[in-house]
Amino acid sequence: MRDEGSLNPAASNEADPLHSADETMSYTEEELLHNGMICSITQRVMIISPFPERVKSLLVALSSECFDVFSLHDFNKSMLQTLQPELLVYDAIPVLHAAAENTLQAGAELLESADLHAVPVLILLDQKSYDTRGTFALGAAELLVWPAKPEQAVKQINRMLLGRPALVNNAAAISDIRSFKDISVDLKKMTVDRAGQRVELTKTEYDLLLHFMSSDGSVLTRESLLDTVWGLHFYGGSNLVDAHIKSLRKKLKDSAVAPKYIVTVRGVGYRLADLRD
Repeated sequence: MRDEGSLNPAASNEADPLHSADETMSYTEEELLHNGMICSITQRVMIISPFPERVKSLLVALSSECFDVFSLHDFNKSMLQTLQPELLVYDAIPVLHAAAENTLQAGAELLESADLHAVPVLILLDQKSYDTRGTFALGAAELLVWPAKPEQAVKQINRMLLGRPALVNNAAAISDIRSFKDISVDLKKMTVDRAGQRVELTKTEYDLLLHFMSSDGSVLTRESLLDTVWGLHFYGGSNLVDAHIKSLRKKLKDSAVAPKYIVTVRGVGYRLADLRD
């Protein structure tokens, strides 16, 4: 005997995820925004934690609240300029910082860089570290004992973002332009000009150039370039990086012999040229 319930369209649709997806797709963008199904405005939060599983609940909560979340294992100050987060979350887990007097001092470079870029920082501490934090200067950073309810962290993050001074927004507008010598990069339009002339780059060449311009002039190994620009771990040869550097130099009218923009460090990698070069 047939199950009569299976002949009921309404009953069938309730269990059919494809039908539900079709219904969602039938909404207009205005209806989706009104019902909270899509985000009209997003803000960028960078989470630094050597153990992402510790902050997984916070990452999920932030994503559901329309935040764009970047999760990194280690802090790299060049990523502040590249990703331009509105807020940093620093997981000051104590087990990795035995050499420092406390976990806050271990994050001193992060706090200094964040302060330089006017980016607020939420520091996650375990209860013991919180109780023994002493008088370490936090600047504009705030503390939260972790683990905690992710809703509590989201609430604190929202309050911190609302409390940012208006001049930060103006600074962000100015920072949409990156410049080095006669090269200008518009981050919003993703365009590159050299000496007032437009330079047409591929997406990878653009990312590579921006990574160099966001660095402090330190040598960037081929391995680190592969990992950062291509998102790959280095296991093979260096031809991929070298080929793109060669193409980028050609489009920028740069010379490997007398470089103006990108200098080869033989046997290691590349670095941004000095301003006087």
